[in-house]
Amino acid sequence: MDDSHGRVIRARTSFYDVQLGDSVLRCTLRGRVKRERRSEEGKQIYADPVAVGDEVVVERLDEEMGVIEGILPRRTKLSRRHPGKRDTIEQIVVANADQVVAVVSTRLPDLNYRTLDRFLILAEAGQMEAVVCLNKMDLIDSVEKGKVTSILNVYERLGYRVIYTSVTNGEEIDRLQGVLSDKFSVIVGASGVGKSSLLNAVQPGLALPIGEVGLKTGKGRHTTTLVELFSLENGGEVADTPGIREVGLWGVDTEDLDLYFPEMDSYLGECKYNDCIHLNEPDCAVTEAVNAGEISPVRYRSYVVLKTGSSGGIAAP
Repeated sequence: MDDSHGRVIRARTSFYDVQLGDSVLRCTLRGRVKRERRSEEGKQIYADPVAVGDEVVVERLDEEMGVIEGILPRRTKLSRRHPGKRDTIEQIVVANADQVVAVVSTRLPDLNYRTLDRFLILAEAGQMEAVVCLNKMDLIDSVEKGKVTSILNVYERLGYRVIYTSVTNGEEIDRLQGVLSDKFSVIVGASGVGKSSLLNAVQPGLALPIGEVGLKTGKGRHTTTLVELFSLENGGEVADTPGIREVGLWGVDTEDLDLYFPEMDSYLGECKYNDCIHLNEPDCAVTEAVNAGEISPVRYRSYVVLKTGSSGGIAAP
């Protein structure tokens, strides 16, 4: 990059820290660029048009301040539907990352496969690789480990890397270090699953703040309040994100939802009806595969919930 090009490493409302050579400038966004990123009717379409990881054109105002004059095309992006009622607004979490590391926990909060599957779909929609990290392995016994491993083996057979970690006993922290090495990774997960604790274990010098999980609610408290990019000693980079409680799909047409479930690929086109949506239709190859144990009922439940917004369809855990 030349002197006028930098990368956003931290984003706050209306202010962006941009790495420009050896310096970091606190930047605002040029009004013209804001207007260019609205709809033809002038309505807001992005929660924020600039994201951590964006490569930007900057005009330096002085040693500390600058103005973003342009945003370069993104290679990848992790986006979700803006939380709340504004379904037409896109929230870009991180831009230009190589991979998504989706962190879930065994307990506090409990493992949620629906949330995990949403993260994996968003990674594919944003053209990134995805890694599953099951944290807090020290909180479950051998019987429970067998159960969750059996289910997560399904994800490994689908091509996802799965890591089983514990900050308490150091389980597979070295493997997580290897996964993060020499790549730009975005770490996502619900509050309390241990994202910041894992990054502190990977590189203790980061000293990221961590919080307790409420015993009554089983939910974590937000300790990471903004998206921030960190360099790792192993040559990788990570973007730590605030805990996400609402994972609204963005850039995913629910009409083509089955395309985001690779285990369904070999059954598509084999149903009795060409417009089969794989719920309660007769002679559906997909539901027959679920009943035969050829498709995981856990994964199928995620498909049903995303397709219908309910938990109907074939019973599954």
